[in-house]
Amino acid sequence: MKRVVCAVFGITMICGLVLFPVNAIKAQAAGYTQGDGIKLSEDTRKTLEKGTTKYNGVDYSGAPYYYNPLYYYLNYSDLRDAFGPNPDLLIKHYVEFGIKEKRVADKQIVLGAYPQSSSYEYVVPSYQKTSKKQDGMVVISGNLHSNGGMTRAQEVAARDIAYQIAQHVYDHVKPKHDAYKDGDQIKMIVYATGIVRAYCDLGVELTQDQVKSSNSKIYRTAYGVFIGQEYTCAGSTRALGLILDYLDAVMDDDPPLKWVHVNANKWDDQWCQIVCDNHEAYADPINSWAGYGKHPNQGGTKKDIKNYYNYANESDVITIKKPKVD
Repeated sequence: MKRVVCAVFGITMICGLVLFPVNAIKAQAAGYTQGDGIKLSEDTRKTLEKGTTKYNGVDYSGAPYYYNPLYYYLNYSDLRDAFGPNPDLLIKHYVEFGIKEKRVADKQIVLGAYPQSSSYEYVVPSYQKTSKKQDGMVVISGNLHSNGGMTRAQEVAARDIAYQIAQHVYDHVKPKHDAYKDGDQIKMIVYATGIVRAYCDLGVELTQDQVKSSNSKIYRTAYGVFIGQEYTCAGSTRALGLILDYLDAVMDDDPPLKWVHVNANKWDDQWCQIVCDNHEAYADPINSWAGYGKHPNQGGTKKDIKNYYNYANESDVITIKKPKVD
């Protein structure tokens, strides 16, 4: 179901359904701090999946309601803003107001924030680890990533390098015998960002005019960064994303490390929006920016950038240049 949001006399409408006035919701949530009852180290999605479905002794998970706290949270941004991922407040609102307002809580209706989104969405804090130290949650859609048009042979060669880099970063930041520590993943991301930037420094960044006149498309791929020695922000983002995919696989029992390709296939700055250490983060190898919170182009602050030079330089380009393939 497509989600349409508009404001009419202070009342929010979704798909023609009149919802609870925002000011009244805020009044009901007075005194609540987002994150109450949830540790920041937790996987917020799992907390919601296991959240209570009972209110005043009645279980609303069965017929005719089939209430699901995760779906209720994901479906309505006004509830996310007012209550955060607090299962107790969500079920309270559903019973006292949501049922009468015909709010949907038995299935997910808000999906596909990006053109190539999967049906999976991650719910994580956004600002707690930034200089703002603010409460706030963000919903980040899972992404089905394009390889930018690499041939099979090019993808095999690029993946070989990305895998080696991921293993190198993992071994450097977190030895295998150590348990996961909060902050491990952002260190790996910053380190990987620096290595991709180092690869870029060995090549040539194409301008828009050069791209238009080029017979090759490798500039927009991980292959172009690692082997072809020509790239754009699209290629550098995909190269870093490929490393992040392998890091996520290596850290199998740790919190998820997932990324979204922001502004893919657009003539605009591109970077990775990331679920990292159960928080929102970003990584931009072109600008050498990475850190918790939002990218500076999305309202983040440069105070939160962790400079890649503290972690990586050209000596970390660990794989020799391989011959080009068609």
